[in-house]
Amino acid sequence: MRPVFYLYSTDGADITGTLMERTTRLTVVDAEGLASDSLEVELDDRGQSVQLPAVGDKVRLLLGYMEQSTIPTIGDFIVDEVRLSGPPLSIAFSAKGADLVNTALKAPLIDDGDDRTLADLARRIAEKHRLTAHIHPDAERIELGHIDQQTESDMALLTRLARARDWTLRLDADRLILRPHASALPPGREAADWTPPLHRIDARRITRYDYTTNARHRYGKVRAWSYDPDTGRRYPIEVGDGEHADAPTLDLRHDAKTEDDARAAAEARLRQLRRASGSLTLELPGDTRLLAGHHVLVTGLSEPVGGQWVIQRAEHTLDAQGLRTRIECVPPAAPGRAQEDLIESILEEVD
Repeated sequence: MRPVFYLYSTDGADITGTLMERTTRLTVVDAEGLASDSLEVELDDRGQSVQLPAVGDKVRLLLGYMEQSTIPTIGDFIVDEVRLSGPPLSIAFSAKGADLVNTALKAPLIDDGDDRTLADLARRIAEKHRLTAHIHPDAERIELGHIDQQTESDMALLTRLARARDWTLRLDADRLILRPHASALPPGREAADWTPPLHRIDARRITRYDYTTNARHRYGKVRAWSYDPDTGRRYPIEVGDGEHADAPTLDLRHDAKTEDDARAAAEARLRQLRRASGSLTLELPGDTRLLAGHHVLVTGLSEPVGGQWVIQRAEHTLDAQGLRTRIECVPPAAPGRAQEDLIESILEEVD
């Protein structure tokens, strides 16, 4: 299998040119959440014949193998830095998946918001900054009440509100994406709207794995508090399955306005704690289908390594050693019956 990449400007022009034969290293990182995707390309320019994109140019990356009928599209990027060094003369440029430098999204604002739901707020912010809103339908049911935006940027405000519900805010080129964390989204055999794909990874494909677990985030329950201004009393709301009877209970510091808000905050924090209790890193030959937010099913290894995981960060590197992939994974939420049936059907398949 021969690795190959293509770079196009967003108007469709092929700018790969001499970059293909001059590239010494190409690295692309895809991360869950607001951490912007990145592209780094290093080139040997001793003949001074490389034509580089300029800072601010938009490029589209395709990365895979020559033998594939369709080379996977990794994403769109905006060039933000060009570097030259020598001797011998070498050139490198980096690009980001979203323009977070020259954007008003990060400017502090004072605003009195009356958006009824999280979806309303996300749509208003997207429209203000000329972005296309791509919002999970459940955001329509997350009510906000009155919000005072005091010297807080639109990006910081939306990030804070999303994190409180264990949702993910993501900027992808000109799209503003708001959805639950990928670990809470049930996967399918194929990628669909709000359905991440589930990839099977057999132990024979893995060149290295590292599993880490810790006790710092092992809480059995999370307790939130709702405050009743009429009585001046605080009411506790506990969530957790009580599976670990000896595990401590985590108390949230900030009171919620309603019991529903308190329960949602406690459930979100419990999911975050469970993801932080363990992590898995896999290295394998290049597979650019594996992207942040996708689910993987590791087979051929015993638990806790074997089983279902969610990709938090994917890194694909092309250099003299070939194309390699490294993924960092976190545990998923508890699977439902439909998800268990999907996993069972995949396990029954013959390689």
